[in-house]
Order: sequence, then C-alpha cells, then structure tokens
Amino acid sequence: RHEAEFQVVIMTKGWAKFMYEDKETLVEAGDVVHQRPGVRHYLFDYSPDMEYLEIVSPADFKTVDVEPVCAIPPSTPWK
Repeated sequence: RHEAEFQVVIMTKGWAKFMYEDKETLVEAGDVVHQRPGVRHYLFDYSPDMEYLEIVSPADFKTVDVEPVCAIPPSTPWK
C-alpha cells in the first residue's frame, strides 16, 4: 500500500487485473479507478498491450510492505 492522499489509475490500452484488499477487479481501456488512501492493492495480471497512467499525490509518497489479504489469483496465459 502507499501512503498517498490521492491515487488514480487510467487504463489507456489493454486490460489489467488488480486486487483491492480481497476483491479482484478487471480494469479495461477507458476505465478510471480511484484507489482510496491506504487500500492494499497490487496488479497481478495484464494483457501484452497494457498501458496505463497513474496519478498520485503527493508525488513523494511512501510505499509500505504489508501482508496480502488473500492468495494471488492465477495469471491469464498469453497466446
């Protein structure tokens, strides 16, 4: 998790799967996701063409290693 006041992911191309606490979330091109402050999250799967923009404030934020709340789901095999 990050000690940031504001964090947004804008998926510009492809798709990615994120875990937000114990909830799997598919984010596709055109989606905008607000990551609430302090939420445990990680990107665990993505398409080969995935591109995203991440906006974080303040720019100088701290990342804190925490235990995951659940097992990481399997990745999708690329063809």
